[in-house]
Formats: sequence, C-alpha cells, structure tokens
Amino acid sequence: MSITSRFTFVGTPVLPKEKAKRPFYKEFEKADKNGKKRTLASMTFGIKESDTNMAFVEAFDSAQDTILTMDSNNEKLNVDWDDRFDEDIVASVANYRKYTVDLGEDCGGRQEFITLFDMMQYLNEHLKEYKGKLMVTGQFVREWYAKKSVYLDKFRLQNVYAVDADEYKSRLSLVMDIYYNRDSIDKSEFKENQKIYLNGYVEQYMGKDEGRKLLPMQFVFSAAKYKLEENPKHKKLFDYKMSYIDIKNKTMVHIPWDVVLLRGAEEAEFDESMLTEKQKEQIELGLKTLDDFKPRGSIVGDRINEYRLFDPKLTGDFADGVLEVEDTPDEFEERIYQPPKDETLDEAKKSSKTQKTKKKTDDEDEPPFDTDTESESDDVDDDDLF
Repeated sequence: MSITSRFTFVGTPVLPKEKAKRPFYKEFEKADKNGKKRTLASMTFGIKESDTNMAFVEAFDSAQDTILTMDSNNEKLNVDWDDRFDEDIVASVANYRKYTVDLGEDCGGRQEFITLFDMMQYLNEHLKEYKGKLMVTGQFVREWYAKKSVYLDKFRLQNVYAVDADEYKSRLSLVMDIYYNRDSIDKSEFKENQKIYLNGYVEQYMGKDEGRKLLPMQFVFSAAKYKLEENPKHKKLFDYKMSYIDIKNKTMVHIPWDVVLLRGAEEAEFDESMLTEKQKEQIELGLKTLDDFKPRGSIVGDRINEYRLFDPKLTGDFADGVLEVEDTPDEFEERIYQPPKDETLDEAKKSSKTQKTKKKTDDEDEPPFDTDTESESDDVDDDDLF
C-alpha cells in the first residue's frame, strides 16, 4: 500500500509582489509543438507559520480543449472545457480531483473547481483582499534539479480554506510514509545538539516510464525542548517516540509520520554564550543576572530547513506499528530512484540531506525575520515537542 505525501499548512498568507521573480499570479500564452497557442497560468504564495518560519506553495496549469479527470467511481472522465462549470459535471468528479476554496461568505463561500486554472483565477481575484488565517492543503513532491545536483521540495496547491485564528494553531505539517531501518539512524550529534537524523526514503510517482520510486530524504528528531531530567511526561514521550525511531530492524520498515516543517530560522535559547566578556563579569560579581541581559521577544538562531519527526500515525494497516517491506534488499535497491545524471547512488543520497547551516541562494524561500516583541513562557506544550 502506497501513501502519497501530503501537506497541511496553517498560517498567514504572504503574497509576492507583482515584479517578484516568482509573482503571486502570472498568466501568459505559449505555442505548443503544433503551433497552437495555449493560455498558461502559475501561482505561488507563502504561508507564514511565524515570523521566522514560512513555506511557499505553488500551482501551474493551462487551458485545454478537454479536461482529463476521474469520476466518483474512480473511472476516467473527459469534460469539454466549456462544460467545466456545469454543476452536475462538477458534482460527478471525484473529490480527490477537485480544487476547493472557501474564503468565507464575503468571498462567495465554498467554491469547487475541476481545474487548477480556474482555482488560480479565483484566488487571484479574492486572496489579495483576504485578511486572516488560512489552511492550505495539497501534495508534497520532490524534483531532481540536475544543474545543482539536489532535490527541490515542492508543495503543490489543491485546497484553500479560511480558518478561525483561535481554533487552528499555525503550523507547517505533513503526513509522510517513511521507509527506514536501523542503519538509517544517525545519533552522532545527539550529545552536541540533541538531534537524531533519520536518512530514509519516501515513495513518489515519477511518471509513466519510472512509475512509483523511492526518493532519499532526511528527517530530524529534536529533543532540545524536552526536559528529560525534570519532566517525567517529557521523558515518557521521548522514550515512546524513540521506540519508533531507534529501531532494531535490519530489513526495511515503513510507517506514516506526522512531520513538522521548519523552514527559516528556529528560536534559540538565550544563554551566557551570547554575552560579552564585560557582561559575564557583571554576573560573576553578582551585579547582574542572566535575565537582566535577555532581550525582549524571541532570539533567532541559524537558518534551517528541517523536516521534524513529530508522531507516528498508528491507523489502518499501521495500527500495531511499523510494517516490514516484502522486498529483498536487492529488490528494495531497485525501487530507489536513479537521478538522470552520471553519479553514484551514495552521491544522490548525500545531496538530499539537509545542511545544518545553509547558505542563502537565489532559489531559497526568504521569510521575513521580524522579531516578536511579546515575552514568552519557558513552559513547552506537548504539542510543540518536535
């Protein structure tokens, strides 16, 4: 059973400027191989979880003579372009092939489309005026970028909903079926930064020629917020999650995980390493305390791009935990995607791993780094232990 990686981002929409390299909405014409002009459209915008964490979603589609889709019985359905707004036809299309927008009654309430093209046009008209929090869902995919020998992570837009800011917590979350074994776990840096790295795989459809393939991907489990010596519940949660991470299986296993994306900068804990020698001297003399020098609001740490393991999903076939794959080691190796370039498999795996300290490039999302001026409690909710 294969599970498609999907995302659910909750936060504040951030729309790029019209003259940006990747504008919020762009519509243009392009001739196909037969010389016939087609109208194409693209869209991208950010979902800001916090002032230091944001990811961009995207969409791309074109006008076409016939829409190829699926009906509610999972049968192929062809729809003429001019019939795409017919209510009976829209109702007959399978939900997983629809694109839904609900920005509230002021924007016309719930809207269902059977093409991304129409959803983008609707969002272009209404999202600029929307004020509030959004829930955006869609499919996560990885694309091989041969020019830089890296995988690029894409968040393909499907549904957009207005949500109550008090009822829905801002978060960039995903559900991903992760394949790994005991050799996938790297605990070498745990004493230094309380992080454990899981170098696993996710399955993805790579086109007609390749079919479904396994793509290498790195995940992170961080215990930095766990007070293991002071909080018994934290220790219990840590041991529970480690039982699904630090496995003993030599053969490959897989299980869906709730994953939290951190893309931007993580808040750093204020300590004496951030003080000058003169400030440390005042503390040693008892003239000041560490809290006297602590700045207001949050402290921004290094730039990161990490997929944090949060919780295994014990549902369906995985109600009793991880499942072993039926493949032999050689068969599993054959399922791993081979990038279309002259490089070894080990090089492809290494290129997918997240760098601890990442230099900024033109291709990175650039979230704003405004400082939150409100003070925060030292207490950590169980829901934030990732």
